[in-house]
Amino acid sequence: MKQLISKYTLLVLTLGLLNSCEITSIVDLDQENPNLISTDTYWTNLSETGATLNTVYQTLHRNDLLNKFEEILRSDMGYPGYGRPNPNNTEESYLHLYTASSEQVLGKWQNCYLGIFRANQVIEALEGLELTFGDLPEYRSQMAQARFFRGLFHFYLATSYNDGSIIIRDKVPVTEEDFAKGLSSKQEVLDFLRADLEFAYSNLYKNGEYPDGDLSRVTSGAAATILGTSYLYELDYTKAMTYFSDVIQNHGYTLETDLSKMFTTAGEFNSESIFEINFAPEQARLDLQPWEGDSGTNWVNVRTAQTKAAVAPAWAVNAYKTEPMDPLNSANYYTDENGATALRHVPLRCSSIMAVIDDNETIYYLDGTTSQYNRFGGANWGYGWWKIYTNDDIVSTEGELPGGQAYSSKNIVMNRLSDVYLMQAECLIKTGDVDGALELINDIRKRWGLVLLGMPNGDVAHTYDELPYDQNSLMQHLMRVEKPLETSVEGHNIRFLDFQRWKKSDNYGFKERLGELATSVFYGVNISYYNWDTEQVVARNNNASIVATQPTSGFYLTVDYEYNTPFLNYSEDRHGTYPIPFDETSTNRSID
Repeated sequence: MKQLISKYTLLVLTLGLLNSCEITSIVDLDQENPNLISTDTYWTNLSETGATLNTVYQTLHRNDLLNKFEEILRSDMGYPGYGRPNPNNTEESYLHLYTASSEQVLGKWQNCYLGIFRANQVIEALEGLELTFGDLPEYRSQMAQARFFRGLFHFYLATSYNDGSIIIRDKVPVTEEDFAKGLSSKQEVLDFLRADLEFAYSNLYKNGEYPDGDLSRVTSGAAATILGTSYLYELDYTKAMTYFSDVIQNHGYTLETDLSKMFTTAGEFNSESIFEINFAPEQARLDLQPWEGDSGTNWVNVRTAQTKAAVAPAWAVNAYKTEPMDPLNSANYYTDENGATALRHVPLRCSSIMAVIDDNETIYYLDGTTSQYNRFGGANWGYGWWKIYTNDDIVSTEGELPGGQAYSSKNIVMNRLSDVYLMQAECLIKTGDVDGALELINDIRKRWGLVLLGMPNGDVAHTYDELPYDQNSLMQHLMRVEKPLETSVEGHNIRFLDFQRWKKSDNYGFKERLGELATSVFYGVNISYYNWDTEQVVARNNNASIVATQPTSGFYLTVDYEYNTPFLNYSEDRHGTYPIPFDETSTNRSID
C-alpha cells in the first residue's frame, strides 16, 4: 500500500532554481533576504519542521534530479526509441554530445542543490528548537532525515560532476558571500557528506521501526548503503564491507522471493527495498504539469515505453533471454498448449525486468502474453522494453492511468538488497574471499531460478555450472553478467558509475565497454508463438527476436550499429563526469 506524506506549503521563494546560488537585483544582499522566513516567526514546533521536511522528500519527485531517461541512454542500457537502424530521435546522452550548457547537466545540478537548500532549512530550524525539543525521539528522527538528504544530494553531485569537486552547501545562504561559494576538493566533499550520513546512520530508525509505520521514510539501512557505496566507489573495500555487512545482517531486509512483487505496484516497499521514492496516487495533482515533479507523479514510464524512449539494446535482450535456467527448479516450467510440462522460453529474471517477444508465459499490459504485444519490430520498435518503471501490471496501456500516460504513480526504487549483495560480493572478491562472494551471488541467482556458479559441494537440489572460479574470473562474471542484469537501469546511475570504478580497479572502463559493443553483432529473426486466446500458432514476421548466432536460412536483420557512434564520440576526460554547468560558472564569481 502506498505510504502518504502530507502535502506541503512552500515556505519560501526557493533559492536554487537557477543554479546553486541566487544573485538577484531584487534583493539587497547587504540586508536580510526578504524571501526567507525567519525561524522566529515560523518554525516553533516539530509539526512545522516536519512539514518542511516533507518538502525535502518532495524534491525526489523532480524528474531532472535523476535524469532517468538520459542516464539510461548515457550508459550501455538504452537505444533511443523508434527507428532502426537510424533512430528518429537524436539524443545528446546516447551520442555523448552533452556539455556544460546541456539541460540534463543543469537540471540535475539545480535540483540536487534545491534538495540541499530544503534540508538545510530543516536542520537550521531544528537547531533553533534543540533546547525545547532536543531530547525527543521525533526531534532526532527529523534531524537525521534532514542530514541524510543533505548528505545524499551532495553524494549524487559528487559522483556526477567535475570528478567530485563541487560546492559544499552547509547552511541556508543569506549574504552574497554565502551564495558565491567556490568548489571544494573531492576529499573535502566526501568527508562532509559522510559526516551527514554517519549522523543519519546512528540516529535514523531501522527498517519497519518508524512509530507511525511509514515505510516511505529513509532508514539507517539506507544511510549505511550510501556510506558503503561511497567507500566502494573509492575502492576502499574493507571499509565498505562493514556497512554492507550491517545492512545484510541487521536491518530486517531479505531477498524477495515472491516474483509477483518484483518491479510491480504490488511489490512496492517489498522485503528487499532499502530506499524507494514514493508516489502516492491519492495525493497526485493531475491539474499540474508532470514534467517538473510538483504533480507528485513521474513520467519515467513514458520515457521507457513510448516512441521517444530509452528502449532495451540488442546485447541486453540477448543476455537476459539466454541466461541458463536451472532444470531442477520447478518454477522454470509451464504447461504448454498440449498439456505437457515444458521449459519456459525465457528465464524469470528476464520476465521480471524486460519484455521480449520470446516470452509467451508472462502477461504484459493485462491483455495477453508478451509475445502478443505489437510493439516489437526489427526495423522500427526494437527488441525489448524495460518493465521496471512501466505500469504493465495494472493497466492495458499507459494512457489508462488517471490523468494520462505521463502521470505515473509507480514508485522508483533507488536501492535494493540484491545490489548490496553484489557490492559486498565485489568487496569479497577484491579481498580474497571468492567463496563468500559466490554464496552471495548464488543467493540472488536462486531467486531467479538460474544455474548457480561454482561447484555443487554435495548440493543436489540445484544445478551448478561447475566452473573453478578465482578472483579474476568471478570479477569478470560480476562485471559482465551479474551486475548489469541484476541492477540494469535502476538507482542513481548505477550502471554508468560502476564503470567509473572498474576503470580504476580492473581497467574496464566505459570506453572499453563501448568498444566491445561497437564490434558486437546480433541478428533479428522471425518468431512464431502459440496464441492462448485463439489457440493457434501465430507467425510474427517482423524480425523481432534477437539471436547472437547468424542464421543459416531465412530472412534476418543484422544489428551491428547500436553503439558505433557512441563509441566514436565518448571521451573519458570529457564525459566520465559532467562538467560544472555553464549557468553556475557564469554567475558564481568564486568559480574560475
